[in-house]
Amino acid sequence: MKGFLLLLSFMTRLPMPNLKYEEEKLGKSMKFFPLVGIIIGFILLVFTLGISYLSKNLTVSVLPLTVIVIILVDIVITGGLHLDGLADTFDGIFSYRSKQKMLEIMKDSRIGSNGVLALILYFLIKFVLLFSIASEYGGEYLMFAVLTYPVASRLCSVVSCASAPYARATGMGKMFADNTKLFDVIIAFILTVAYIFVSLIDKKIMLINFIIILILIFISYGFSKLIERKIGGITGDTLGALVELTSLLYLFLILYLPSFFLY
Repeated sequence: MKGFLLLLSFMTRLPMPNLKYEEEKLGKSMKFFPLVGIIIGFILLVFTLGISYLSKNLTVSVLPLTVIVIILVDIVITGGLHLDGLADTFDGIFSYRSKQKMLEIMKDSRIGSNGVLALILYFLIKFVLLFSIASEYGGEYLMFAVLTYPVASRLCSVVSCASAPYARATGMGKMFADNTKLFDVIIAFILTVAYIFVSLIDKKIMLINFIIILILIFISYGFSKLIERKIGGITGDTLGALVELTSLLYLFLILYLPSFFLY
């Protein structure tokens, strides 16, 4: 339990009781990362329902506002931690420099043009995907997406920690990479699949969602190996980037795969 609370404190900006920092417990808690996603998903759902309730008497659609609120609340909860990793990863990898120089660029607190471009595209794509999900399938499916995308994307981060070594001798992400094994991935996978299946509003797409999770795992493993070839291993920045990129991929797949199989 303490490991999970430390992980929740480390990965979010939610108010937490003062806990004694224990690196080993925190490092071994990565298998519970999907549980952090569950908490984030429920908070996002509360805000989604709140916007819906407050706007029930309006004659205009508040869907664009709802999607913007979802995106903003997600940022506030995490403090933009993973977005920072996304920007740094794009700055480093797309500098096309040596491995060491890429790592130096990623460690730099300043954001470059590639990072800015990555963030702009990220927000545009996420807005379009969430808006399209609600428009195509209705508000209930949007709520399902909000509940589950933070969970599925954090499973991918667990997979990455177990798939490649840490690229630096030291770093905050090193404790996760060093302590996450196949068993931890299995635990995270079980938690994710069980939660998503419970959250499904249409049990006909249960198999489709299981396929989506498997696709995400395969992509996460491939991403980690690609990053390993580029810079010698994963970093905290690449873990954050993977969370954000796979959240987009998950939303894309739950938007398009059901229509492909069912219609």
